[in-house]
Parts: sequence; C-alpha cells; structure tokens
Amino acid sequence: MSLLNSLLASIPVLSGNNYKRWIEDLEINLGLLDLDLALQELKPADLTDASTNAERVKMEKWVTANWKCILVMKKSIHESLRDNVEMKDTATEFLSEIKAIFEVSQKTEKEDLMNQITSAVFDDAKSVREHLLKMASTANKLRDHGMPIEEELLVHLALKSLPNVYVNAAQKDKWTMKELVSI
Repeated sequence: MSLLNSLLASIPVLSGNNYKRWIEDLEINLGLLDLDLALQELKPADLTDASTNAERVKMEKWVTANWKCILVMKKSIHESLRDNVEMKDTATEFLSEIKAIFEVSQKTEKEDLMNQITSAVFDDAKSVREHLLKMASTANKLRDHGMPIEEELLVHLALKSLPNVYVNAAQKDKWTMKELVSI
C-alpha cells in the first residue's frame, strides 16, 4: 500500500460524533501529503494576460490542492451525512460548512470536560497512572478552551478521585501533578 493510500485510509469517516478526531486527522494528513496549501492560503488573485509565470504556477498549485482537499473531505464524510453539507468552491469554505454542522458547541464541550474532571473516580479498570494522565489531559483540554485549572486544584481533584489507600500513601503536603503521576 502506498504512503498516499495509507495516509488517506487513516482519516476516520466523519460520522457526526467524531468531528474533533476527524478534523485533527484530516489536517495532519493533508499537511503530510502537502495538500494543505488550499487551507493555509487564500485563493490567489485571478490570472490575467499580464500574470507572471510564478503567479500561474502558484494558481495551478492552489487549484490542484483545493480540488484534492475537497475530494478527500467528501470521501471521508459518511454518505448519509454528505448530503447535508452544502458544496462550496474552496476547501476552507467547505470545511466551514462541515464545521457548522458537526462541531460540538464550545460551551457543551467545556461542560462535559468539567463534569469529567470533577466527577472522575478511579475504577481499577486501568492503572492509577493512566487515570491521572487522563485527568491531566482533560485539564489541558479545558485550558485549550480558555478554562485553565490551577495545579493545586487539579492535584486535589486527582487525590479525591483515588481510593484512600493511595491518598494515605501520598504523605507529602504539597504535590504537583507530575509528581503524582510518577509515584
């Protein structure tokens, strides 16, 4: 299997509830395939008789990247959802249409993340380290949404989520999350 096929196959099919993973994988793979030009740059000015060869080459590259980006996006959207996305002329406009339909609202995502971190409970299904790393990851996602959680509060929530046997073993008065994860 060629690298191209491998990268394209690694983009999950957008099914409505996986938008965040889909957009991350799509952007990474389009970048690796050097097709993200149409997402990174505005469409060049229309060509005229006075256009230079460099302008013509730039336009050709942009048009090709734009067309391929749209094809990749269309291919990676579940058929039943594809009809709900209005076709656009540029990849950025098409991506905006997809985003408007499928992206989880920021407010809802923040609420979900806050609920996850404040109600986290260690369940023995995974290691304590994995549990703490998941909490740290959730805190990082909240920070990315403009809701940073202070280290001291995160450590408090992490210790609160663990059974007493682990909390009692943590004799130190003040911990950082990295220290907790390491022990």
